[in-house]
Amino acid sequence: MGKVIGIDLGTTNSVVAYIDRGEPKIIINEEGGRVTPSVVGFSKSGERFVGDIAKRQMLINPDATIHSIKRFMGKRYKDAGNDLPLVNYKVSAGRNGDCQFDVNGRILSPQEASAMILQKLKKSAEDFLGETVSEAIITVPAHFNDPQRQATKDAGTIAGLNVLRIINEPTAAAMAYLHDRRKSATIAVYDFGGGTFDISIVHIDRELGEVRATRGNNALGGGDVDRVIMEWLIEQFRKEHGVDVANDKVVRQRLRDAAERAKIELSSALETEIQLPFLMADATGPRHLQCTLSRATFEAIAGPLLDATMEECRRALHDARMTVEQIDEVVLVGGSSRIPRVKELVREFFGRQLNQQFNPDEVVAIGAAVQAGVLEGEVKSVTLLDVTSLSLGIEIEGKRMAKLIPKNSCIPAQKLQLVSTVVDNQKTVKIHVLQGESGKADENTSLGEFELQGIEPAPRGVPRIEVKFVIDANGIVNVSARDSRSGVAQQLTIQAPTGMSRLEMERARDEAASYEKTAEHAGELKEVRFQIERQLTQIETLLRDQRDQLQRNDVQEADHALKRGRMALQKAQDRTNLEEVHGWLRRMLLALNEKVAGNGVH
Repeated sequence: MGKVIGIDLGTTNSVVAYIDRGEPKIIINEEGGRVTPSVVGFSKSGERFVGDIAKRQMLINPDATIHSIKRFMGKRYKDAGNDLPLVNYKVSAGRNGDCQFDVNGRILSPQEASAMILQKLKKSAEDFLGETVSEAIITVPAHFNDPQRQATKDAGTIAGLNVLRIINEPTAAAMAYLHDRRKSATIAVYDFGGGTFDISIVHIDRELGEVRATRGNNALGGGDVDRVIMEWLIEQFRKEHGVDVANDKVVRQRLRDAAERAKIELSSALETEIQLPFLMADATGPRHLQCTLSRATFEAIAGPLLDATMEECRRALHDARMTVEQIDEVVLVGGSSRIPRVKELVREFFGRQLNQQFNPDEVVAIGAAVQAGVLEGEVKSVTLLDVTSLSLGIEIEGKRMAKLIPKNSCIPAQKLQLVSTVVDNQKTVKIHVLQGESGKADENTSLGEFELQGIEPAPRGVPRIEVKFVIDANGIVNVSARDSRSGVAQQLTIQAPTGMSRLEMERARDEAASYEKTAEHAGELKEVRFQIERQLTQIETLLRDQRDQLQRNDVQEADHALKRGRMALQKAQDRTNLEEVHGWLRRMLLALNEKVAGNGVH
């Protein structure tokens, strides 16, 4: 087995790590950074950008720049209302009502967009490690449901990765803590990321960790904090100029960018100046925005969001049947945990000094790498028992949900349920599987309807059908059924209402692989063109500085080389032809330098 990488596929930024001689290390990307913006952009010609360059184009081309993708993973459009105000690109309902993106007429699923980010992370890892990478551990928010986990795994498959395990982000952070500390403690992992919030209570006993409870909110993150600051800026502009710019996508993107920078600056300053010249123009001329945002005002407008995270902490302790006095340490995870008010609230709630030894942007990827190291055998075996964050059940009479595997059950988990027929000689039994906490069936996530056919005719209530529900180590649900009378068993595949079909997956994977080859070819072509441009510049410099030292025919050959090289750059797109010109120019340049040197010029 080759190197297994650990990936934190974040809403705002993504990080990839690996194990080197038993220790986790962050992989540096092509731009020299430790984090990669989770942003995908497209030019008008269809060229694709991922990471820093895509993030830079958000200000000028918001329609064609996809970000906050994680908020739409495995989600139906009708459930994405809280996520839509965070983005300026077009989100619509696709097949079966699942979310899809429309970029310059090109339709993309969230899985395909995430796969583009994973492809870049995969390439960065391969360039950094000098070997092919095909296997990965990918993290997800603890509160992700089954369709969201399946969508994340699908994204990895499209990107050409064999996803060995899907693990919860707080669990990954606890793995990093377990690897680093190896001591008995009960910790709270407060994970406030760019798009989601999780809190997990974890008990660690040297080499064994056990998640006691987990809570979360998949629609609460740093992006929401940016949104409320942006809305405050829109109101300030309206008060000053009497103009509402809320529906101008370019203006909104500039305001969101300014809001993010203001949030970061207020982590170290008590106030920040926000200056956006030429924010818009009308018949009266350009309009500018200049205002001061104090930390006190910021804390007031973001207060309800931050307080909501503390309510989740209370519920997590209640679910774990623990008190704050039983928590030994609090580990902060996610970039939004750097907000001073967040630290203050967490410190006050738990009554503990915060563990800030881990980089909140990197600790999840570090933990994923530790899990990868365990699978590879490079890390001394450490075990962390995770839990399911949502209950699993079935719909019963009265459109109610009967919970079979309650939330915070240790995973892998399974439950055997006996069902039967409700009418005489019934030949099929249909089971509607649900995930969530509401007693009403329609308020939970539907994982699909499962039907067992070919039941032997019998009076109602006589057949005994054993239906087994299993949540695997990835938190993904599987179902099987067995008729106890005949012994006939059947494996049932979840037909989730969201997600990609097998044919769509294969098509997306083939397209991703084809794009990777095309991009590699384009990169090689650009490199050859760059080398030709460099050689032409060197010949031009040599002629300018050393023309008097060359024979007339040498000057003519050099001029011919310049002309041929420029024509090749203008017309030729064939790599073989360009490489031929490149080689010819290299020989020409070498010969000219030798002749200049032979004339005693140094």
